[in-house]
Amino acid sequence: MADLTPAWQEHERVARGVPQVMRGTLGAFFTPRDVALRVATEVLQRFPHGTVPVILDPACGAGALLLGALEYSMKERPSWVAPLLGGKLHGWEIERGIAEGARHVLQAAGKCLGARVASLVSCRDGLLSDEREMFDVVLANPPWKSFSGRQAQEIDPMLRALYARKFGAFAGWPATHTAFAEQSARLMKRQGGRIGILLPYQVADLEGYAPLRRALAQLVSVERIVDLGENAFAGVTEPCGLFVFAAGKGDISGEPWEARADVGLTIRASMRHQPLPPDSFGDIGIHTGNAADLLLTDKAEPGALPVREGKDVRPFALDMPRLFRRKPNFQGTGHYARMAPPERYAAARILLRQTANRPIAARHHPFTLFRNSVLACFGAPDHDDDYLIGVLNSEYVARLYRNSFRDARQRAFPQIKIAALRALPVPSRRAAKSVYDEIIRISQALQAKKGADPSLLNALEAAVTRAYFGE
Repeated sequence: MADLTPAWQEHERVARGVPQVMRGTLGAFFTPRDVALRVATEVLQRFPHGTVPVILDPACGAGALLLGALEYSMKERPSWVAPLLGGKLHGWEIERGIAEGARHVLQAAGKCLGARVASLVSCRDGLLSDEREMFDVVLANPPWKSFSGRQAQEIDPMLRALYARKFGAFAGWPATHTAFAEQSARLMKRQGGRIGILLPYQVADLEGYAPLRRALAQLVSVERIVDLGENAFAGVTEPCGLFVFAAGKGDISGEPWEARADVGLTIRASMRHQPLPPDSFGDIGIHTGNAADLLLTDKAEPGALPVREGKDVRPFALDMPRLFRRKPNFQGTGHYARMAPPERYAAARILLRQTANRPIAARHHPFTLFRNSVLACFGAPDHDDDYLIGVLNSEYVARLYRNSFRDARQRAFPQIKIAALRALPVPSRRAAKSVYDEIIRISQALQAKKGADPSLLNALEAAVTRAYFGE
């Protein structure tokens, strides 16, 4: 099988070459390889092998999503590669230099794949296009630039008025990503068309995005929302969602998408399954009180012990700690902090990120101390750790958690609560039946790949869903 790494390296070169000032002006955050492949997988896997879709990215940047579509095709639909590079893969980019870079990226891909590359990238403003129903698939990571609120960015008044006339979503929430979302729906074919677009996760349920939800529902229905968290893009702290839409009218009420889509999920899960024992979870992380500067350092000083924090916990993987805890000596200083005995930290078999709106779990290895932005799971009788890691990281449990424990504060300051984890239903080995061992195998494979395998993530989602529904 061909290797597209040289093409991704060319993408990185192009992305690094874009000046920071230009990135700010464009609202550009270039898509990482694993995210691009996840977008492509979620959208393209529904198309049969013999049907090569016509694909567009209307804000393609350096071409990451186009490259993701090619990588998916190379692995899962090899017969698509030549037609896509021959003219069925399209990218639009507003900035001429970046568009030229995207052309180089696709040329590098063609060289890796041994295929001729047609002229696939056009320099144009995707929001000004009046084309309709041209593409089977629209993949997009549009710029997130808001023109209202406390951090409103400047926009030419004439352009603002044009977008407001053209896009109902923009009139409700003036932003480039709302306009691009509606434009993507217009560009998609009405018969069998599909969209995969990266948007702020709050689009799913924030009241201010109701006009966007209503505008999109005129043309598409929500098929899936994947929570990518706040670490999907370097430099972006707002939680990101992958929104997958299918052609066909949706719910035009503007009500939150996820809550309505999963209206029976919480009740059914709660009736079928019991939570883990309360002592399976604990909030034992170091609380630095008023002594953070005395207690923590980012240097490996003699006698200082490594300490993890919330951002070191990713789905299926732990980053190496970047902080160290000095030996505390607060006597007579007026400083205070809260720490559990070291053996309590060693007993934590799974770590969960506390600063999140859904469970994010990883095996606690190698052992370290950790701050109170990390929660501990000490395991549970008759539940394998790999099974728990797989279930907790699944999209099914993410939806179950958000729908079971909705709190208005979560939107601005997301936090996982110990009480919520202790109330979360988890299928037992007996309830999960044969799928129990399947979840373990998938979880182990995802841990080996640090969660970066879209096919395995989809397999996990299917397996966990069967475990909850007893099928």
